[in-house]
Amino acid sequence: MESWLTKFINIIGSSVCHQLPERSLGDKTLIMPVCSRCEGIYVGFFIAAIIIFLLFKKKENELPPLYVLITMIAFVISTIVEGALGFFSIAHTNNVSRFVTGYLAGSAVMVIVFPIFNYQYYKDSITVRIFLKPWQFITFLSINIAFIAIILLDLKFLNYFFFYFSSISVLFTFYFINLILLLLIPAFSQKALFLFSRYLVLPTIFSLMLTALEIYLSYRFHQFLLKLN
Repeated sequence: MESWLTKFINIIGSSVCHQLPERSLGDKTLIMPVCSRCEGIYVGFFIAAIIIFLLFKKKENELPPLYVLITMIAFVISTIVEGALGFFSIAHTNNVSRFVTGYLAGSAVMVIVFPIFNYQYYKDSITVRIFLKPWQFITFLSINIAFIAIILLDLKFLNYFFFYFSSISVLFTFYFINLILLLLIPAFSQKALFLFSRYLVLPTIFSLMLTALEIYLSYRFHQFLLKLN
């Protein structure tokens, strides 16, 4: 019997994903809450956020150098191309290709929105590009490649960890994007001196409320579509 937590996680998953078992990572005993491509996007975004917040603590607010930006755009395009190839049956795709390209796209989005967060959140952000030094970008790529490899090892004891980690990644992605949007409001913008400050409290509360509302409305919409079918 499913626990209340498992049911809750599956509700979160069903609000953002079709949840087709054959398109999901995991084994027959435990299907991930979202499909392999969605899992890649959300997990990639979340892990990239952790790496970037650890790498850059000087409040850099400029987009990365051109070669990094082109690489990130290529990551996003890879997901679109992979999806189109599978959808139009031009080439065979599988859960591994869906996850990897999704992960690359999710991490790329985080790279692009991080400087925006810094610019909107900090009172004293600095006009310096992230990944200005090549070793930073190499480190970022290396850690992400390591995470992709670990996830795709299909170690049975990690399945439950990634089941919960995927749901956390979904919630974090919604939360962080909503947070950036809220920081565009002048009342919340460019006030903080530190990451964890009192100026994060209200935007966090509102972004979590928006996240809950968005997931609920999306879930109800998916349920409505299922009834039509």
